[in-house]
Amino acid sequence: MKTFLFFLIYILVVVILGFLIPYKEFDPYARQLIFFLGLVGIWRYSWFFLNITRSLIYRKIKFKRIRKEEQQAGSEIDPEHVFILITTFRIGTSVSVEVYRAAIQEAINCGYDVTLIASIVEMSEERLVRKIFLEMNPPERVKPVITRIKGTGKRDGLAVGFRVVANAPVNLYKSVVAVVDGDSILGEGVIKKSARLFGLNDNLGALTTDEDARLDGKDRATNIYRRWYRLRFAQRNVTMGSLALSNRVLTLTGRMSMIRANIVADREFVNTVQNDYIEHWRLGRFKFLTGDDKSSWYYVIKNGWDMLYVPDVIVYTIEEIPHKNYFIGSIMLMQRWFGNQYRTNERALKIPRKILGWYAWYALWDQRFTMWTSPYGLFIAIFGSIHWGAYIFAAYIWWVMLSRLLMTFAYRTSRKDILPSWPFFLYYNQIVGSFVKIYIWNHLYKQSWTRQKTKLAAGSRFIAWYQRFSSNTMLLLQLLFFIIIINFLVQNINFDDLWAYLNWL
Repeated sequence: MKTFLFFLIYILVVVILGFLIPYKEFDPYARQLIFFLGLVGIWRYSWFFLNITRSLIYRKIKFKRIRKEEQQAGSEIDPEHVFILITTFRIGTSVSVEVYRAAIQEAINCGYDVTLIASIVEMSEERLVRKIFLEMNPPERVKPVITRIKGTGKRDGLAVGFRVVANAPVNLYKSVVAVVDGDSILGEGVIKKSARLFGLNDNLGALTTDEDARLDGKDRATNIYRRWYRLRFAQRNVTMGSLALSNRVLTLTGRMSMIRANIVADREFVNTVQNDYIEHWRLGRFKFLTGDDKSSWYYVIKNGWDMLYVPDVIVYTIEEIPHKNYFIGSIMLMQRWFGNQYRTNERALKIPRKILGWYAWYALWDQRFTMWTSPYGLFIAIFGSIHWGAYIFAAYIWWVMLSRLLMTFAYRTSRKDILPSWPFFLYYNQIVGSFVKIYIWNHLYKQSWTRQKTKLAAGSRFIAWYQRFSSNTMLLLQLLFFIIIINFLVQNINFDDLWAYLNWL
């Protein structure tokens, strides 16, 4: 009832604000500019609703057909062997217990021969895993393998686990590997419902599933993050479904992805995940610290394998808020997410389009466009208000409120329980997220985890200075150019003003 009342009040405010805006007083050029702004909006919202539509087609038609085919098929599509690889490092004991219990239960329930590989660092973790395994007493077909490594990072832990798979005496092409984070809880039926899909498509290389976040705690900060994550996973469900319509996804989510075992056993794949790096035109070569899921995705897609999204099973991710202040914490998370995204973007676009697919190719380009399109509207409103008056900004506020409300209702196709906070979170994600994207695009070398306080070594003092100076310079030049263009558009400056300023310099 509270949700309904909020949306009702919200709609009334939008209607009243729409009637109060003095459209007749708009400058003729301002009307033209708003029309041009509308064209940009049509482009962006067309892309949004295209993804909504494609996601619905995938989830309601294409995937239902795939699932029906899987259910009607016999044991011939069952995998020969399933590997569940879990990497853990300094995760709370209560979380680890849930993670391993869920994984072992899935191994028991699926009915296949399963090897549970626990890639861990500390002796206490090993004792915990062995204790849980003994308590649950799985059948003989479920076997544990525990690998101990130094605390040098998740990538090394994954590489050790992959080598265990490579040495297994099974048909790797007919086997699969579920790569699970140490803070991810497998939902019911995840292993069986996912593994059998590989038997339907000989070219299926990897898949990922639906996700939802779980945050423990009832304080105000946790509640804000919980609502924010709820929106994030609703958006993820739409994006994954839309791309999967073209047999592609843009990431093999590190929380839980399943990969055909012969891919995982390939030396090049293992090396890509363990020692991935990029060559940047300005920053030179630097290793990937985070983003192992992007590395595995890049290897799978560049080799022409199909990918799949499984929306009818779910993995629950245990999230820890990185900071009590939501603004600070959300920026920390965005820096990690968008950093991983953009570090892979440029090399992914070099993959031939016939392999990448036209839709995925455009989606990768869109990652670059979107960092500027949201601030574009905001800055037009700000500088337009300086030139013509505050009613320009009022019109912008009205449009933001209306459009984000419509977008929130559109996400009901992804999650039934939409929340009153989503219109505000949508705008926050677009504006603040855009500035984080612009910043991280120019500072790709900056990498860190939010849960583990690990950062990429800066190298020599000169290299650290050069990276910082050149990145900040590029950022300032881009922002300056962007602001100049906006002020040209709203007629705050013209070519004569710019020429006079350059002569003064």
